[in-house]
Amino acid sequence: MKAIEIIKLASRYIGQKDLLSTTTLGGQTQPTQQQTEILETLTECVSDVTEALAVMHFPLKYAEEIVTSDGVINFSDLQKTVCEVIKLVDEFGMNVEFTSFPDYIKTKSGKYVIHYHYIPEELESLNSTLEINEEKVTPRIITLGVVSKYYLFSGMYSDAEAWQKAYLAAILSQQRSKRNQVIKKRRWI
Repeated sequence: MKAIEIIKLASRYIGQKDLLSTTTLGGQTQPTQQQTEILETLTECVSDVTEALAVMHFPLKYAEEIVTSDGVINFSDLQKTVCEVIKLVDEFGMNVEFTSFPDYIKTKSGKYVIHYHYIPEELESLNSTLEINEEKVTPRIITLGVVSKYYLFSGMYSDAEAWQKAYLAAILSQQRSKRNQVIKKRRWI
């Protein structure tokens, strides 16, 4: 899913359908200064919402190999921005104990695979692919969050609150996936 798709959906929800005709979103007309500001705000909202979804609701998981000679694994040495370390596995597939600190973890020296949740990177352009948990996060959830955040940034607090309720309800609905519900067997009398 690309950021431009979310911005197109959000522009309809906020009543800015004229944005769809701008060259930025694939149309024919040049955007005005006001339209450019709206697009920049929407882009910032998409970035904020995807980060919030990844950190608080639907974490992004990543695993990578790392070798440490002193037992310290700095988060800055990893490919992604670490949010939470899930587990550390040695070369034999066994879980290894570690101690977490704000910028690193401490363990024994050796070769490991570190599994962690990460924070998505900032959007580089409207054509950037969003880093989200695609199994759980739908375009609708992101769009509801973007519209809520846009109204909040615009000072339209009652509209922001209404869209925030819809956004949180969509998240809750997705977290209560029907796949996880099991009905116990019952006996008929």
